[in-house]
Amino acid sequence: MHEGDEITTIEGLGQPGNLHPMQAAFVACDGYQCGYCTSGQIMSAVALLNEPCGPSNAEVKELMSGNICRCGAYSNIVAAIQSVRQEKLSESSSVVRPNRTKADK
Repeated sequence: MHEGDEITTIEGLGQPGNLHPMQAAFVACDGYQCGYCTSGQIMSAVALLNEPCGPSNAEVKELMSGNICRCGAYSNIVAAIQSVRQEKLSESSSVVRPNRTKADK
């Protein structure tokens, strides 16, 4: 049915010493806690980065609502996602503008 499709698993995101930004954010924000749901949460969060998503925590929570965390790390998970989203937005909005000369003005 999906022969030839590319599939990325948690093992394919990053390597020890070179984590994917979302993996690093989960560590930094303590979004992994017991670890039971971490792989699914991170994979969904990485996919969320490619979807239209508003800036509010409520919108992130809604898009992540299919993932259940048994230990209640939801606020830490949202914080991790938001930190990576903000970083991604900062990178995409930092446009290098050429120097203008007096003739350009």
